[in-house]
Amino acid sequence: MAGLRTATADDAAAFTTVFLDCWHLSYSRTMPAELVERMTPDSAAALWQRALADGGDRYLAAEDDDGTLVGFVGFRLAGPDAGYVGSLYVSPHAQGGGYGRRLLSAAEEELRDRGAATARLWVFEQNEPSRRFYERSGWALDGTRETLPEWGQPQVGMAKRL
Repeated sequence: MAGLRTATADDAAAFTTVFLDCWHLSYSRTMPAELVERMTPDSAAALWQRALADGGDRYLAAEDDDGTLVGFVGFRLAGPDAGYVGSLYVSPHAQGGGYGRRLLSAAEEELRDRGAATARLWVFEQNEPSRRFYERSGWALDGTRETLPEWGQPQVGMAKRL
């Protein structure tokens, strides 16, 4: 495992590839087909170009030994002492290699260093593999639930003391 680095707008194409692989390979095992099919290459590319350009979240990228981007995490301060993890994706081809744990730990550490005492995230309620991953990393369901119109699937909130 090569390492982590700050992501830039130049990473949008690689983010799109990882994201679509997760969406179409991993999500297809746990999420409804209509949700998976709605994420097209064009919509994913637009999403990540916009996200990386707007500067709202900080993104870290994980690269393998060949320098290929295999995962990323996006996070930000959401209040004076609260952090938010908005995205964490690791290519299905690299899952199990520790990239997700390293990315999440790095985001938690940076949020803590910036003054966050707690952090929150959302995960699709049906996405049991991701929920278990977060639970193994010390996150717990916080009792919140939402369904965003663009996804149409319930998400559950998770939180962790940093």
